[in-house]
Amino acid sequence: MNSIILKPFMVAALFLAAFSFPAAAQPDARALLDDFARGLDSLSAEFSQITVDGRDEVVEESYGRMYFQAPDLIRWDYLEPFPQVIVADGEQLWHYDESLEQVTVRPQPAPGDSPMLVLTRPELLEKFYRILPSDRPDQLRFEPLADQAEIEMARLTFRDGKPATLDLFDPFGQSTRLTLSNIERNPEIDPSVFEFEVPEGADVLEGL
Repeated sequence: MNSIILKPFMVAALFLAAFSFPAAAQPDARALLDDFARGLDSLSAEFSQITVDGRDEVVEESYGRMYFQAPDLIRWDYLEPFPQVIVADGEQLWHYDESLEQVTVRPQPAPGDSPMLVLTRPELLEKFYRILPSDRPDQLRFEPLADQAEIEMARLTFRDGKPATLDLFDPFGQSTRLTLSNIERNPEIDPSVFEFEVPEGADVLEGL
C-alpha cells in the first residue's frame, strides 16, 4: 500500500485509539488519557510529520491540518510540500493527489483491518495492541499484537495534559514523528469537511 496513504491513517488511528486504552499499567498516563478523552466527540489540530531513516536522515517532511468527528470520520489536509487530501467519510476512503490530478478510492477499512476505527469500539483495542512499560508518566508505549503489522512500536507523549507527539517505529529502521499543535477539542466541524467531491478533470482509480 502506498505509504503516503497508510501513514496518516496509522498516525491518526494510533493517536486517537490511544484515548480509549483500557486501564492497565501506567496510571499517570492513563489519567491524562481519561481527562483528555472524556466526552471527546471531535478534534482538530495542525500537524507536522517527519520520517527519518535508520541513519537519522530526514526522508519525508510534511505539514497540514487534521479533523476528526466521532465515530469514524477523519480528514487529513497535507498543505506542504505537496498538497494532498485524505478523507474517510464512514464508507469510503478517498486520497486526492493534487500534483498528479489523481483520486484513489477504496472501501473504508473495517475495525479488524484498521486500528483507526476501533476508537469507536474500545472493547476491541486489547485485541490489537499490547501496552509496554514506560519510565515516563506522561508517555504510553504500545505495540500491535499482529505479527505482520506495519509498525513495531508506537509512543504517545503528552504535554500540559494534551497529546503532543506520536512516534511510530517500523521494522525497517524508519521512524515517523507526528507533532500536533493548536489542538481544539470538540470544535464544531462543518459536515462538508468529511464529504469528498472528485475535482473536475481528475482521474479516479479504484483501490484494493
